[in-house]
Amino acid sequence: KIRDLQRQLHIAKGGQENVDDLSRNLIQAQKDLLKEKVKVEALTDELENPMNVHRWRKLEGSDPDAYEMIQKIHILQKRLLLKTEEVVKKNSSIQE
Repeated sequence: KIRDLQRQLHIAKGGQENVDDLSRNLIQAQKDLLKEKVKVEALTDELENPMNVHRWRKLEGSDPDAYEMIQKIHILQKRLLLKTEEVVKKNSSIQE
């Protein structure tokens, strides 16, 4: 009977060590989860409200023809915007 009780005690101690390890692992996993949630929240905020808006810079390629074409596209887009504004003004004056 004493051997049986000793065996049960040994099993219980081993189980307790296992529970302690599992609880430590659980606490560490919860800490890691909290860190990741904070990272996600910070990145989400940064995406919604960018702090460093000047980090993107225009790159000029080594191909001068392509760069000239891009410049022409920008000029034409600006002209298109100006013409669109003029049309809107003329339409509003016609409506009146």
